[in-house]
Amino acid sequence: MSRAHRLSILFLAPLAASTLWTLRASDDGGSAPARPAFVATDYGTYQALAVPPRARVRVGELIVAFRPPADEPSIERALRQAGVTAARRGRFGARYLATVDAEVGTARALERLRSMDEVDYAEANGLLRKSAAATFTPNDPRFGIQWNFKMVGAERMWGIQKGSPSVAVAVLDTGIAFEDYFDPVTRQSFRKALDWGGTVFLQGYDFVNGDTHANDDEGHGTHVSSTVAQATNNNLSFAGLAFNCALMPVKVLDADGSGTYFDVAQGIDYAANFTKDGQKPVKVINMSLGGEGSSVDVSRAVDRAFTSGVVIVAAAGNESRGTVDFPAALPSVIAVGAVDARKIRASYSNFGSQISVVAPGGECGRNDSGNIFGADCVWQQGMSPDAVAKGNFGVFVSLGIDGTSASSPHVAALAALLISQGITDPTAVRRAIEQTAERLGGAQADGRNDQYGNGLISPAQALSGLGFNEGPDH
Repeated sequence: MSRAHRLSILFLAPLAASTLWTLRASDDGGSAPARPAFVATDYGTYQALAVPPRARVRVGELIVAFRPPADEPSIERALRQAGVTAARRGRFGARYLATVDAEVGTARALERLRSMDEVDYAEANGLLRKSAAATFTPNDPRFGIQWNFKMVGAERMWGIQKGSPSVAVAVLDTGIAFEDYFDPVTRQSFRKALDWGGTVFLQGYDFVNGDTHANDDEGHGTHVSSTVAQATNNNLSFAGLAFNCALMPVKVLDADGSGTYFDVAQGIDYAANFTKDGQKPVKVINMSLGGEGSSVDVSRAVDRAFTSGVVIVAAAGNESRGTVDFPAALPSVIAVGAVDARKIRASYSNFGSQISVVAPGGECGRNDSGNIFGADCVWQQGMSPDAVAKGNFGVFVSLGIDGTSASSPHVAALAALLISQGITDPTAVRRAIEQTAERLGGAQADGRNDQYGNGLISPAQALSGLGFNEGPDH
């Protein structure tokens, strides 16, 4: 088969699994040691398996976007002239994932593509990593262990707002354990986590495997999502912050916690453009992932989502350095750092001028909260890492992790509650979160610093400080 013929066939092929630059979930920070996970049992707390970091790029792959009115023949011709042997069009816009001939090399192909008038941008496909008035006290038996919820005043917050199922948080991650499903292709069985109760799940998408079953085969996304909207006040397990809001599982990270720029950009576009009953319910996107690189493709997708009215929240990263991971560093993204149970910047948390706020991320090696599990992790329902390592996705435990992956969903949940309260503009949501945050590290009342940004989120103040649920005498 000729190279040209093979290329044109791939243009017409349906969306399949992507292979591009990799992002990782933010609790596993590149060259930094992986953040450990902990499991609590009746017999004690133990450290579970940890997945080692992988490479930061997928060799020989590029993302190429074309300007209108470029048609398929001209696009194919341009890619072939640049040395591309195969290409797959993305779901949104004239964007392609291209595989470069090894004899040509990505550097030469990029140089050729960037010199073409019809090319909007071309870049290597990188990887990201898995980096008061009323009160309400839920009856979930392990709520008392959630020191992080106490720190942010969850009970006072719930007295004001518990969320609305018309407001959805899209979790771009390893997927969510949201359904019982047998995959006829991989022969894998997935199970719905035990404490979702009446949590509403919108139709998501798996961009890693190219299907509509965004199930979790790693565990990270289920824990993150549980912080946002685990079932609450059902006398079972832990609580979730925005437990009346809906969730959308968008799988952009694989079983090793890595994902590509191309898939993350597609995940953002999917969530922001999703329509149900004539409405766009996804108002918040959480990305507990990141990396040191940057991507025009992801940046453009973030800008499109923000312009359409979506709040984007991302983890700052876990390398304890003075720069924030991408995409959290983007100006349209709320970059979240982490504090421990003492309200001190967690030892791993990245910091810098791009930090918006901090939230509890935990420090599993400490127990300043006096936690009965013996570790100041962020505790939620989770998939057993030991079972997952054996290909069993149906064992659920009390799982503790730390990292900015764990702090980011606190802020995503607060954003969802503010939107449920009636604030619809992403800039106004961000302003409410930042202006009402508790200043830390010696910051002035209306100031910030690079260690903590604008400070620790204060949900009750954010919800009540804007005139909502407040009478004329307040």
